Amino acid sequence: MTTFYSMSKGKIDVPKKESYNVLYQASFGDGLTADVAYADESGKQTELKEVSGAWEKSVTLKSGTHVQLKTFATAKTKSKGEYKILVDGKVISEYVLSGKKLNYTFAFDLP
Repeated sequence: MTTFYSMSKGKIDVPKKESYNVLYQASFGDGLTADVAYADESGKQTELKEVSGAWEKSVTLKSGTHVQLKTFATAKTKSKGEYKILVDGKVISEYVLSGKKLNYTFAFDLP
């Protein structure tokens, strides 16, 4: 069974400025291996394969950038994935999934 969470928020509610510090965090429980894709400093998607355990990436993104974090994790037994995205220290998304296949996607636009 695959557990899904997908949300597109549109523009987020943070003060408008030239650039923002975006912090992606994901923690993949026992046995989970994930493919991770995120918006990097140039605003393009960067993909990582076979990520496990705790993963964190901090990037500086310009105003108006479309930000997305997408992960697909699998395990042989039921496990837990925890996800968090912060912009300038403010939590934009925080979610926990559990199962053998975890599919998390979260997207938003910086003001």
